[in-house]
Amino acid sequence: MDLYLDAREMELLTGLLERRLEDLRREINHTDRAAFKAALKADEALLGRLLARVKAPAEMGI
Repeated sequence: MDLYLDAREMELLTGLLERRLEDLRREINHTDRAAFKAALKADEALLGRLLARVKAPAEMGI
């Protein structure tokens, strides 16, 4: 699947992903339940990979 975003859309999407990643990290630090923490960490990893993919073209000047 290809997704084409203009500069403003890319900025908004990147900001949303970064904020959600920060929220997830905060939530991970505040939870005590091991199963829930593991699920949050899996989401964190996936979101981190997604954010890296979204940022990659911008970092290459594309």
